Amino acid sequence: MFRVLLVDDEPIARIGLRTTFDWESNGLRLVGEASNGKRAMLWIERNEVDILITDIAMPVMDGLELMRAAREKNPLIKVVLLSCHNDFEYVRQGIRLGASDYLLKPTLETADLKSVLDKLKEQISLERKKEELYLRQELSGKRIETEKALVKLLGGEELPSDLRTELGWLEERYRVVVCLLDGAAKLRAEEGGVFIEIMLDEVQASYYEHRGQGVAFRVCADKLVLAVPDQGDQEAFRQSIESFQTVLKQKGYGFTMGISSRAQGCGLLKRAYREGEETARLRFYFGPGSVSFYSGAPLRKPLPEDAEGCRNALKETMREGFRDKAALYVERILRYWTCEYRTPAEVMREAQELLSLFHLSKGYGLVPIEQTEAVRMMESVEEMRAFLWSAFETVWMSEDEMEEEYGFHRRIIEKAIDYMKSNFTKAISLQDVADHVAVSKNYFSEMFKRVTGQNFIDYLIHLRLKRSSVLLQTTALKVYEVAEMSGFNDVKYFSKVFKKTMKMSPAEFRERRGGNFGIDNTFSE
Repeated sequence: MFRVLLVDDEPIARIGLRTTFDWESNGLRLVGEASNGKRAMLWIERNEVDILITDIAMPVMDGLELMRAAREKNPLIKVVLLSCHNDFEYVRQGIRLGASDYLLKPTLETADLKSVLDKLKEQISLERKKEELYLRQELSGKRIETEKALVKLLGGEELPSDLRTELGWLEERYRVVVCLLDGAAKLRAEEGGVFIEIMLDEVQASYYEHRGQGVAFRVCADKLVLAVPDQGDQEAFRQSIESFQTVLKQKGYGFTMGISSRAQGCGLLKRAYREGEETARLRFYFGPGSVSFYSGAPLRKPLPEDAEGCRNALKETMREGFRDKAALYVERILRYWTCEYRTPAEVMREAQELLSLFHLSKGYGLVPIEQTEAVRMMESVEEMRAFLWSAFETVWMSEDEMEEEYGFHRRIIEKAIDYMKSNFTKAISLQDVADHVAVSKNYFSEMFKRVTGQNFIDYLIHLRLKRSSVLLQTTALKVYEVAEMSGFNDVKYFSKVFKKTMKMSPAEFRERRGGNFGIDNTFSE
C-alpha cells in the first residue's frame, strides 16, 4: 500500500477528498490529515508518507514551505499541489521546486485524482526497483547498512543490535570529522549536481582506501561525515586527517574539516557531529580549507542596545520610502555579522528575516524561492553581505523596472536555450553560451537559475542524457559512440553520469529498452 497524507486548512475539502475516493481499492492508505504544513511534518518526520497531497494557501506553514521541508526530509516523496485558478504562479514555483503534479480544486474530479495517483504509484514502484538494483549491484551491502545506521543514529534512532559488535569502537573513544565541500555552489553551477554526487562517491571511497578505519557517510549534498576511532594522540589524529585532505587536494577537491572533541558511546554521536559541523562552519568567517578541532562553544558578546531597535526602525523607514536612512540601518545590522556576535547559523537566519522584511515592507509579498535558496548556499559572510545589499537595492525598483528586467531575462534565457538545443552535442561551456547572449558568465548563471529553476550545467546534461537514451534504444552504436554523439567527450564520465542518474549502466539500459527510465521531460518540446 502506498501511504498518502492529506493537508488542507478547509475541513470540508479534506472530508471531500477522504470520502469521495476509494483509497484502499486503489492500493493507497490514508495515514492522516492535517490543517497546515507544521502539523503535516509530524507524519513526514516519521517517514510515514509516500504521496503528499497539499493545498498551497494555508496558515502557519503553506504548501510550498511544506513541500520544501518534506523533500529535504525525504527527496523521493511525491507531492501533488491543490490550487485555485489564481494560484498559478505558486503552482509554477511548486513545479520548479519538485512537485509531481497539481490539481485544480474548483474542478477536481475523481477521475483526475485517480489518474494522477496511478502515475505516481508507477513512478514510486520504478524508483524502488531502481534503488534496489543499484544497491545490489554497486554497493557493499554491509558497509551501506552501517552508513545508514549511523545516519539514523544521528536522527535519534538506536543502533541495530547486529551492528553493535562491528562498531564496538564507538563504545570506546572516537571523533567525528565533518568535511564540507568548498565552493559547492560554484561547482554545482559550473559542473552540475550529478558531478558533485560522483565526486563525493569518489571521496568516500578514497577515505576507506586512505584510512581503513571508521565509517564515512553522507548526510547532505555537499557534506561527508567521518566517524573515526581515536587512539588518544591528538596530534597524530590531526596529521592523519590532514593527510587525507592532501590526498583530496591532489585529486582537485577542496574541503574544510571540523573535528569534534573525543566522544565515547553511541549516544554521543549526535553531539560529536554537531561539534564537528560547528567547527567546519566557521569557514563562514575565516575562509575555506582548514582542519580544526572543536574548542568549545565560544562566548558571544551581547548585542549593543542600539542594535536591538534597528529592525523595527528599518521596517518603518522602508515603509515610509526613506531609502538612504534605511540603508544606514541595514549597514548597522550587518556590522554585527561577526564571529564575536553571531554564529553562522544566526547570520543565515537573520539574512532570511531581512529578505522577508525587505519584500513585505515594500508590499512585494513572499521572498522569491531562488533568493531563499541562494542564502542557504552562501559559504562566507562577505558573500552574504553582498547578496543582502543587492536584494536591498532590488526592492526599491519600480514595478515597471522589475517587469522590464524579468522580461529581459526571459528573452535572454530563451535565446540561450535555443542555442543549447542546437549545439549541446558540441563542447559548449557556460562561458560559450554567456558569450552568445552577450552577458557575463556569473550574471548569466544566476539569471539561468532564476528563470528555469535549474543550473545551466544540469540542464545541459539533461539534454545530453535525453539524446543518449534515445540513441541507446534506437541504434546499435557502441557506448563510446553514443557518448560522443550526445556531447560527452569522455566515455568514462558519460558512463558515471548515466549510471548515477539512471541507476543503471548504459549497457543495462540498452538491454531493457523500456522507455525513459527517469529522464526528466520538463523541457521537452
